Amino acid sequence: MTKRRIDTKAYWVLGHLVDLLHMPFVIGLVLWGSARFPGELYVSIVITTVALQIGLMGCPCLALTAKLKRLHDPNYVIRWSLTVSLYRKYGPTVGIGVFIFFTAIGLALNSFLFS
Repeated sequence: MTKRRIDTKAYWVLGHLVDLLHMPFVIGLVLWGSARFPGELYVSIVITTVALQIGLMGCPCLALTAKLKRLHDPNYVIRWSLTVSLYRKYGPTVGIGVFIFFTAIGLALNSFLFS
């Protein structure tokens, strides 16, 4: 009796599907949000979202894609964001610095656009 391998191609396809739909989804949310929310609230939501992604070191969609592709191929190399690669190479000080840098840019843009 031989053990039959479960076909995991569906995970690979789902991973690519998430990759394909990720940016149109984000662009749609940005456009919908800009039409739905008043200026300062909208900018605050975008700044908070970006700052959280930087602080948490990645996008949930990219994490889901990587997990699905790894279910198909355990040897799949996960490629994270630039922030994560800097953090791994130079340590937490750089990760914190990048977080502070992007937060400062967001706050500066907020004050510049709505002053």
